[in-house]
Amino acid sequence: MLRLRFTVEDLLRVRFAPGPAPLVETGLALSVLRAGSPDPPLTRWRRTTAAGLSARAGAAAGRMLELLRPDGLGPTFLDPPLPDVGEALERVAATDRDQAAAELRRLWDGYGRPAGAWTAALERHEARAWRELTAVLAESHRALLRPWWPRLREGYAADVAWRGTVQQERGLREMLAGLVPGADWAGADLRLPSPRSTTVHLGGQGLTLMPSLLWRGAPLRTRHPDGSLLLVYGALTPLPLVPAPDGPADPLSALLGTTRAQALHLLTDPHTTTGLARTLGVSAGSASTHAKTLRAAGLVATVREGKQVRHSCTPLGRLLLAGTTP
Repeated sequence: MLRLRFTVEDLLRVRFAPGPAPLVETGLALSVLRAGSPDPPLTRWRRTTAAGLSARAGAAAGRMLELLRPDGLGPTFLDPPLPDVGEALERVAATDRDQAAAELRRLWDGYGRPAGAWTAALERHEARAWRELTAVLAESHRALLRPWWPRLREGYAADVAWRGTVQQERGLREMLAGLVPGADWAGADLRLPSPRSTTVHLGGQGLTLMPSLLWRGAPLRTRHPDGSLLLVYGALTPLPLVPAPDGPADPLSALLGTTRAQALHLLTDPHTTTGLARTLGVSAGSASTHAKTLRAAGLVATVREGKQVRHSCTPLGRLLLAGTTP
């Protein structure tokens, strides 16, 4: 469990980053390529993206994957959370030797996998290896994310708007506790799911939130350039479910994805999983997954009635529908 310990000053400095950070998203895209994702839409994104890479882009992505562990995590110097890709690449190139060596050693500590020759050259801070690093990182960003960037920005804005609505109606405490399933408060500590038990004192520097459409795991944390703690969490809707820029302008579909938005509308009247699947025209397993996601977001409640389960829209879900009805 990750505990974020707030002071009053920290609560006054909670904010959202103005938009997705190109190299943060590139690192997460590479992580999906390396380790996969438990989320079916991202699994499809991984398959179609990998199949569509040119030889040059595939070589660049393959080079970058050498720096990632089997679980998909890489050194933090690869993804400074800056909004401009050129500035972020300059920040990568400016990484000093001691930081690079420490990051790479820490990354592989305990994995028992020796670093390759390129990783070793980066650790020694050889100029040629670092020039190659910035080149293949830039190419990876271009190939993996440039075609998807409008949709990343659209989904990012939809998630921030939704969190803003929750904060307006239910307060900052509830908004922060709703960032990820399983999060809650214990006094001044926001408790978040994490594979390791850690307490982080925010120390008055505040918290910067950054939803990602490419991340579905436990929240990731690093330092923002302004000194605050940056928390990257999975956005409500993964990337492939966000409609294309020329698709329907329905804001609820932009936030939830078309099928989940339709499901939420249907669940203003209670439905069983089978009935929801039949009406949506999807499998029972798919309908169950949609209901589970909506339930995790607090939009749907599920009760068991004998051998069946029945799903219905919560007051928060109805509030969301009311706010998006023309």
